[in-house]
Amino acid sequence: MQLTSFLFLIFFPIVFLAHWLAFSKNAKMQNCFLLIASCIFYGWWDWRFLGLLLFTGVSTFCAGLLMDRYIGQDNIRKTINAICIILNIGILFAFKYFNFFIEAFVDICQLMGVEMPMSALKIILPVGISFYTFSALSYSIDVCQRKVKAVDDIWQYLAYATFFPSILSGPVNRATKQLPQFMNLRKFDYEKAAEASKLIVWGLFVKLCVADRLGIYVDTVYTNMAQHTGLTLLLATIVYTIQIYADFAGYSLMAIGTGGLLGIDLQNNFMRPYFATTVTDFWRRWHISLTTWFRDYVYFPLGGNRCSHARWIFNTMVVFIVSGLWHGAAYTFLIWGAFHGLCMVVEKQIYGEKIKQLDTYLPKLNGLRMLATFAVVNFAWVCFRLGSVQDVGYVLTQIVTLGGGNSLFFDATTLTLGFASCLIMLCKDIADERGWQIKLLHSNNSIVSGLTIVLLLSYTLLFGVLNGGSFIYFQF
Repeated sequence: MQLTSFLFLIFFPIVFLAHWLAFSKNAKMQNCFLLIASCIFYGWWDWRFLGLLLFTGVSTFCAGLLMDRYIGQDNIRKTINAICIILNIGILFAFKYFNFFIEAFVDICQLMGVEMPMSALKIILPVGISFYTFSALSYSIDVCQRKVKAVDDIWQYLAYATFFPSILSGPVNRATKQLPQFMNLRKFDYEKAAEASKLIVWGLFVKLCVADRLGIYVDTVYTNMAQHTGLTLLLATIVYTIQIYADFAGYSLMAIGTGGLLGIDLQNNFMRPYFATTVTDFWRRWHISLTTWFRDYVYFPLGGNRCSHARWIFNTMVVFIVSGLWHGAAYTFLIWGAFHGLCMVVEKQIYGEKIKQLDTYLPKLNGLRMLATFAVVNFAWVCFRLGSVQDVGYVLTQIVTLGGGNSLFFDATTLTLGFASCLIMLCKDIADERGWQIKLLHSNNSIVSGLTIVLLLSYTLLFGVLNGGSFIYFQF
């Protein structure tokens, strides 16, 4: 089940009404109901992995209780936490990375002239496993470090661990921020619900009218790469850069809005990343919940930037290589992550603190720096989109050499509708980036905001791809 599916249009109103009408007087009943709703939501996708989701939640909950029993005995707490981390990482490895490392081992052996008769296993990847294992790790580590108190109510914890708006798509839940919201009775807030509804409407527009519409062109080109010129592949790559942002940002907005309607605040996941003037700035704006997760649980424990320069380079590269692996078990994702890490290292080497000076004294250069950063990020997305290093090499070669001639494949209907919707999204992003007080959707005037909602929904129904593809990040 997806947030954009017609089935969800039936499912969520029932959950919303029951949550606020039937279970509005008892926090435990609200949590129990949300757990049941989340199980139905997740199980509808693939009921076979529902047990895995619950096992992850229950085992992490028990680990938290055990750590709470050994206050003042840090060695024991660290041991329990280590076991919990190994268990969660082990589950993630078994389902997501086992085949990748087997294939990598076979490749290395072949390079050394040794034939290894090993084959990959047919392992189905549970949807959302990268998101809910990272949420579980957040809880276990925070309890161990005493940043959050262990929960003694299993219904409260499981409601947090399986919360359906974010279980498949993020944002990555953090125990310190989201878990306390499940402790107390949630009361309906009309203003909060109204703002959450607006986020859903805007996210729906961005996902269906921008991402899914442009995705038609991208899929057409990339599934028949040999039949298209370098110029067409270049256009498809630029379009994909827009598509993946609109896809993820739009879906995240819907997840945040859905959580808000149920009284749960989820972390903002995007802050207009293509307005970034450096790759470092890009990662402050892109997939914020994951970026901050890696910062707090990988980068800082490794030493962060409070170490030698060589060690900082190592820490940075480790974080981005692991981030690449988080996104997918393939060499292309490793390359994508390593490339971003290398870009950040080079930026630090070349500019250092001068970047801040450029922002202050040469603001007119920001436009050029923005375009340069977009070009670098756009280049890296090729690795993200394609499944093999050979395909990446082919596409980049065709783009650089403009191979196959200069004729351009142009799907007029798809691109016209997609770019028209993109222009609307761009105007809003520019206004938000500049801090312009142009309030239409979020106007305090109910007539203005209501009319904007009606127009957006009408536009989405008319020009959106209502039977479009699934959320790109489901595979992660």
